Amino acid sequence: MCMVQLDGVCFAYDDHPVLNNISLVVASGDFLVVVGPNGAGKSTLLKIMAGIARPQGGEVRIDGQSVREAQRQGLIGYVPQTYGKNSAGFPATVEEVVALGLVTGGVTRPSKQLATHIVEHMLELVDMADLRSRRIGELSGGQLQRVMVARALAGNPRLLLLDEPTSGIDADASAKIYELLGTLNRNLGITVVMVSHDIEKATCWASRVACINRGLCFLGSGREFRDSHMPVRHFWYETGR
Repeated sequence: MCMVQLDGVCFAYDDHPVLNNISLVVASGDFLVVVGPNGAGKSTLLKIMAGIARPQGGEVRIDGQSVREAQRQGLIGYVPQTYGKNSAGFPATVEEVVALGLVTGGVTRPSKQLATHIVEHMLELVDMADLRSRRIGELSGGQLQRVMVARALAGNPRLLLLDEPTSGIDADASAKIYELLGTLNRNLGITVVMVSHDIEKATCWASRVACINRGLCFLGSGREFRDSHMPVRHFWYETGR
């Protein structure tokens, strides 16, 4: 079954083209890692899948329907890249932040008892239950990432989109994030699309890799990417090729 389908997607900021005629399919249950140089349009592509940005050309379907309808049904969980920069003084606890994920699109908010149960389950899933009362500004980078994954999962999405989830955290914390995402993908069947600059490690977890440089310059397995495409760095490293 197709979870994400992009047909001829184009996007530009003012007169600056960012994405040009991107077409790809993400099957249900895939773990797709999106790589490419800075400025190649990776984050923009993720925002288009999440419904935060609208393409200026082409079509996007999530689980066979419009992005707006998928949002309304709570099918999409999104973890952005920049939230951590403003979290230090935010007066919210870990469990309060995770509970925010229960308010998703047009999905009815669960009862207080069910909401408490869901938040507790999400915290256990990401191994953060012991820190439920901690202020998020007191967390390490890796702990904060896991909280934001839990927040995205609270709405019970079928598609999880993550923008650089291991950026700015140490190797041990990164490994835990990859293990968590792999578990969610394998055991719960959640389709994962992750933008990453951590190419060597991320592509080892991926079932498929997409290399974006305004256009789609590679789509295949992680092994195929590492063997045939990653060594030819000039092909994807220079933005605008």
